[in-house]
Amino acid sequence: MSHARTGAIIGAISIDPRVRLPPLDEVLRHWPQIEAHLRRATERTGCYEPIDLLRMAFAGAVGIWLCEGRKGIEAAVVTEVKQYPRKRILDVLFAGGGNMAEWMPELRVAIDKHAREMGCDHIASIARKGWIKAWPGRATGDVVIVRGLGEP
Repeated sequence: MSHARTGAIIGAISIDPRVRLPPLDEVLRHWPQIEAHLRRATERTGCYEPIDLLRMAFAGAVGIWLCEGRKGIEAAVVTEVKQYPRKRILDVLFAGGGNMAEWMPELRVAIDKHAREMGCDHIASIARKGWIKAWPGRATGDVVIVRGLGEP
C-alpha cells in the first residue's frame, strides 16, 4: 500500500499516517478518544450517539476505522456495507477528528480497497458540502430533507 508523503519527521524517523480497521478489543481500549472524535459528527443528526455505533460494531453491522498520525488517533470513521436490489454500497456513515490533510489520502486508499474486498459497486456518504473537496466523487445534487413530526 502506498503511503502519502505527509508523514511527520521525529528525529530521523518518518511517521506516515496510517488508516486501519482494528479489532474490536483495540477499539474498546481507545474508546474514550474514539468517542470524542465521533461525538461531533453524530450530534449533527441526533439519530446516533457514539455508543450506538460501538454497539453496531460489536453486532458486526459497521466498521470503526482509526486514522492515526503524529498525534496518535487523529480521527475515527464509521462504515457500513448496504445491499440494495441492484447495488452493494459501502456507506461512510460518520467521520470525526482533526488534521484531515494528514490522513485523508490514506483513508481514501484504505476505504476503496475495503469496498472492493466487500464486493461493493460504490462508496457513498451523506455529508456536509465541505466533504466534496476532501472526498472526490460525484455530488448527486440531492438534498436531505428532515422534518420532525411536531414541525409544520
